[in-house]
Amino acid sequence: MYDVLSAGIATWDTIFSGIDADIMEKDGQTAEGYFAASGGDAVNGAVSLAKFGMKTAVCACVGMDESAGLIEEDLRKAGADPYLYHDPDVHTAAPVLLLDEKGERHIIRVPDNGNLFFRADMIPEELLNQCRHLHIASVNMLAKLDGKPLADLFAKCHEKGITTSLDASYDKKGKWLENVEGALHNCDIFIPSFQEASIYAQSKNIDDIIAFFRKWPLKIFGIKLGADGVVLTDFRKVIKLPALADGKVVDTTGAGDAFISAFVAAWLKGYDLASSGLLASGQSAMVLGSIGANKGAGTLEQAAAIVEKHGYSLTKR
Repeated sequence: MYDVLSAGIATWDTIFSGIDADIMEKDGQTAEGYFAASGGDAVNGAVSLAKFGMKTAVCACVGMDESAGLIEEDLRKAGADPYLYHDPDVHTAAPVLLLDEKGERHIIRVPDNGNLFFRADMIPEELLNQCRHLHIASVNMLAKLDGKPLADLFAKCHEKGITTSLDASYDKKGKWLENVEGALHNCDIFIPSFQEASIYAQSKNIDDIIAFFRKWPLKIFGIKLGADGVVLTDFRKVIKLPALADGKVVDTTGAGDAFISAFVAAWLKGYDLASSGLLASGQSAMVLGSIGANKGAGTLEQAAAIVEKHGYSLTKR
């Protein structure tokens, strides 16, 4: 049995740090650092879940190339089991990420990559039946899954007694609510960023956003506020928690993935709303402190130490 199946985007990232913001106006530049490792929301989430002690499986669509093998190797090293669909007609997503001096990322993506073709039927039925929880990473980036296919998948999960969670990405095609509305009827945890949540709700007021999402039977809703922390609610109480990142932000890549996956892990382990949010912030802080989308991810015990360092205690439901 698996505690969580993390499904969605998988990538092999090549990262150059210390790149000037005006790089396209120059002939070239020597990077301060170079790094290559796995990434993508489903993989990043799986690494944090496994580090938090969850037995974790991963589903994604990749090619038949070397990058796919490197992703699988990284997942196994982290303690997650890869169930990747190898499609001979696509490339494994292998983006190049340029990091500026503030740690902000600028991504050059591969065309015709497997993430564009990931479908619900690439999740084996026998694997789904072995899972307690399904986490779908990167709604709005999975063209073949978003909308009705995602709604049907989540409905099937609830029929089987499998809990669910969603993570969103910015929707460049502008569909937004069309991609998630059906799935929200059978979603347990949804914590988008403030930018995403405000577009969904057509409001930048926190109370209005929470009221907007109250119409769906979510158990947990939240709004990630970046450096300002996070707002979480079970629709009985609303709490605001701080970000726990200390020191310089090295790389923002994967920090949001770390938060939602660590929250899911803590919630499934029985921690209460505030404690789950604090542990998630601790995991996000570790990822922000190192280059790579998931290399900084730590254990639950390490996240708990960060929480306690900031003067908070952890409690279970």
